Amino acid sequence: MKKKLLILTFLLISTLNISAAEIIPENFLMERLIMIMDIKPTYISKDGKEEVKAIKIDKNIMKFIDTKENPFYIYDSDGKKQLVRQGDYLISSLKLSSIYVVPKKKFEANFRDKSAPQKSIKTADTVIEHEKVNVADVDAGMVVKDEI
Repeated sequence: MKKKLLILTFLLISTLNISAAEIIPENFLMERLIMIMDIKPTYISKDGKEEVKAIKIDKNIMKFIDTKENPFYIYDSDGKKQLVRQGDYLISSLKLSSIYVVPKKKFEANFRDKSAPQKSIKTADTVIEHEKVNVADVDAGMVVKDEI
């Protein structure tokens, strides 16, 4: 009897974890993001055949759509369940009538900002450089504590 109860408990817990994954519907995304996407730059495919509006998923966008899960799922405009990770892009037609997810690497490899098509949109890792202070650049009016 204890084994059956243990098995049932395990099955119940595992089904709760599977069904607990958040799935954000298309209409909710469009409602929340349409104004932001409208002011974002237009991106053009490398072959020049497709123009889209896009927004990169970061912590601020995740807060804006009320999710803390990474990754999370959406239903796109075709009704397909899609996995979305932080760094991926949500894209829409220029009319802002549909929404889809494109993985980060695929988007950065296939699209360019329309206003700067030669410039890669690939995000680089942030590097902090420490510069040495040039003594000649220091304001001469500063008083050193020992001189007082």
